[in-house]
Amino acid sequence: MPLSVEASGRTAVEVPGGRRLALEGSFQALAQGLGETYLGAYALLLGAGGLALGLVATLPTAATSAAQILARRASAGGSRGLLARAWTAQAIGYASLGLCLRAPHPWSVAVLIGVAFLAWGCGGLVVPAWTSLVSSLVPRTQHGWFFGLRGAAQATGALAAILSGGALLSYMTGRGREGAGFALIFVVAALVRAIGTVLLVRLPDPDRVALERSRPFHLKPARASRKTRRLAVYLWSLHLATYVSSPFFVPYMLKELRFSYLLVGALIAVPAVVKIGTIRLWGRVADRTGPGPLLRTAGWLVAPVPALWLLSRSPWWILAAQAYSGLVWGAFELAQASSILQTTRARERQVAWFNVVDGGVLIGGSLLGGAVVNVVNGQGGPGYLAAMALSTALRLLPALTILGRVRGIGRPDWSHLKVPLRVWTVRPTRGLALRAWDGIGFGAASRRPKKEDGEAPRRPPGPQSGLRSTAQGMQSLTAGPKV
Repeated sequence: MPLSVEASGRTAVEVPGGRRLALEGSFQALAQGLGETYLGAYALLLGAGGLALGLVATLPTAATSAAQILARRASAGGSRGLLARAWTAQAIGYASLGLCLRAPHPWSVAVLIGVAFLAWGCGGLVVPAWTSLVSSLVPRTQHGWFFGLRGAAQATGALAAILSGGALLSYMTGRGREGAGFALIFVVAALVRAIGTVLLVRLPDPDRVALERSRPFHLKPARASRKTRRLAVYLWSLHLATYVSSPFFVPYMLKELRFSYLLVGALIAVPAVVKIGTIRLWGRVADRTGPGPLLRTAGWLVAPVPALWLLSRSPWWILAAQAYSGLVWGAFELAQASSILQTTRARERQVAWFNVVDGGVLIGGSLLGGAVVNVVNGQGGPGYLAAMALSTALRLLPALTILGRVRGIGRPDWSHLKVPLRVWTVRPTRGLALRAWDGIGFGAASRRPKKEDGEAPRRPPGPQSGLRSTAQGMQSLTAGPKV
């Protein structure tokens, strides 16, 4: 059924299959949330140690990033056949996660890591093709309104996954069937992923796919300006420090604090709710000050997040810490998305290579944190708390040395209330980690004629540029189209 979208002062435009596309977003986030939120808890049940817990928490995200740059080599142009096959394979991968219970220890953890890598890799492999298909179905002038609706659907699906997964695991654990509870969650994730695939296959045939194909993507790293390199180094440093502790919050709550799965799910949902409720507030702040000052301020505010967990074991204190985390990470992720889009001018190669290196950084941080957990636990100390303390120190390091030099990110021509955010992953202290859509045109091209140091001559915006003067921008997660 077409979706009628109306921007202010404009004639309504029908988006063929728009409702199916928006609904598919909620199913995608529901499957992702069910499959990813409790993956670390499942690894803990299988007997994973610190290093394995780190890999389980970060390999899915890293596989998604790596698969995207490989997929661009083929440039499928939005092939629904490729999408259907890859998502079917991902659904099979989700369902197969429950079979790790049958594998003998310690091979069960290794099998879990391998299956998770393949399942999330299949999902990342088709991101460019999905973007191309949607761009051909949704008029460019309506991208903002449509992706606002899809973003809201994604947030709703992810929150439902977090809460329902925790409730189901608590119920099954109370009946002595904890392993069966995990297997059931992964089966439901597979079914939801399959439903999303069916919705995609039933979309009408796009009539502009050939016109929306991007230029051939080369694996050679892209040249970047000094400003872009400085921003990337800071973000990579912060992300490495963040993932030193990120994989271990759920195991800490389950193993050390003995929280129920329902309580763990509720605590994970808190930063997600706070982030969704305040994202428009931070958008208005960024419109007034620009993303640079917001990034530099939030960069300091996210540093002490893991240190808050060292102060008390009370669920009420952790609830307050989670609310603070959602507040400051919402500001940081909005400023990060805007800064990346501006400094790279949304060039596909630069954004893709940033994501690939970022995936490697996440693995490195998780391995470092896992090593700390194993060493400290081996000496009879609090391994999880040691990883959180190290993460705090490492977050302060780039804030002290690099963050103050991340400058020159001016105020954009478009509103931050329309930055194209999507649910990138689910993390314990951040709820829903948000990032910008890759390859979706929005906003206006930069008006500064000056060429950045070390940057190639500027070309007019084309199909592979994310900034187009004809588009009206992207709605935030809390807004949607007029239907």
